[in-house]
Amino acid sequence: MTRYEEFDSLRGLAALIVLIGHYLMVYPSYADYQYGSSSSSNMIYLFKETPLRLFFSSGNESVILFFVLSGFVLYLSVNSAKFHYSTYLIKRVFRIYIPYLVAIGMAILAKMLLSQIDLPYITDWFNKSWTGPDTPSLLIEHLLFIGQYNTDAYNNVIWSLVHEMRISIIFPVLIFLFVRKKLKYSLLWLFVLIFSSTIFLYLFGSGGDITSIFLSFHYSTLFLMGAIIAKYRHGLFSYTLKKKKPVKIALLLGAITCFMYEGIIGEVDFLNNYIFRDYVVSFGVCIFISMSVCSQKISTVLRSRLLTLLGKISYSLYLYHLISLFSLMYLFYNKLPTGLILIFSFFLSFLLSSASYLLVEKPCMRLGSYFTRNKQEKVISKDHIALKRKIG
Repeated sequence: MTRYEEFDSLRGLAALIVLIGHYLMVYPSYADYQYGSSSSSNMIYLFKETPLRLFFSSGNESVILFFVLSGFVLYLSVNSAKFHYSTYLIKRVFRIYIPYLVAIGMAILAKMLLSQIDLPYITDWFNKSWTGPDTPSLLIEHLLFIGQYNTDAYNNVIWSLVHEMRISIIFPVLIFLFVRKKLKYSLLWLFVLIFSSTIFLYLFGSGGDITSIFLSFHYSTLFLMGAIIAKYRHGLFSYTLKKKKPVKIALLLGAITCFMYEGIIGEVDFLNNYIFRDYVVSFGVCIFISMSVCSQKISTVLRSRLLTLLGKISYSLYLYHLISLFSLMYLFYNKLPTGLILIFSFFLSFLLSSASYLLVEKPCMRLGSYFTRNKQEKVISKDHIALKRKIG
């Protein structure tokens, strides 16, 4: 299976953008920002409604990038000649669930140890986590992982992992049903699913939980976008490669514009609802995916040593940056300036992420490969025995 290192780097940059956005959420002026408000500071305006938004306020957009990229990568795995559903599922469990368990265990432990420290009100976003009781049912719900529960309790980024795991389980079936041999039929089914998921969300999903099944239906269409790009990648990448430099620049600017859609539309509620916004952003992500491979300059930057390293630890960075932030805020809020706490938390996040990658993620991936290799060897052995009996 072809591995695109550029995509790892895109994940790393997306995880870093999520981190930056979350760290700024400890400031009320940022967390409570209203589009078009004259009372907001110029600095927050720059972060929210100018091109700086790309780096300082694109957390949700980065999650959309995760979903589309997951669809691309999973399609390549499912479409492999060696694909077995059990092997696929075991690897997904070891890749996503086991590192999640370790991280959520650390978040629960840190919360139990540190949340006894009294903190003044910081922001609504901050105070949604580490403030509720640790009930047995809440702990069991976090252990089960793919259900519908309060994902803000310990580590609020895990809401996206619930959808990731849930969609991963059924993704091979989705590919079989909806990604067809001809592109026009794949796109037709995609539009049907987008329309259906939108209707379901409007009818049943308004005000629903962030891990609702209706949202999983919605996000599955983003996975399928990635799968369609993966299926037709050779033609798409070849077509994009042939484009002249001005066209490539226009495509990149178009992708950035889509990624900044929320800040551009601002207070226009009808156009800035999360469903429509997700699809505009995902269209930009599709362009990013193509340009990351087809633009030599972009590809070279994304393949740089620093960004590939960031890509390797991106999952752990996503899992641990809030544990670092909440822990240090509880420990030092009344003792150090908030900005200094954020700087310390930034470096601690990378330290924890690097340790998690080396001590948790890599061993889990090796274990996943080990268990599936044994399973494949058993299947091959049974096939040989059956063949010998048939010949005999």
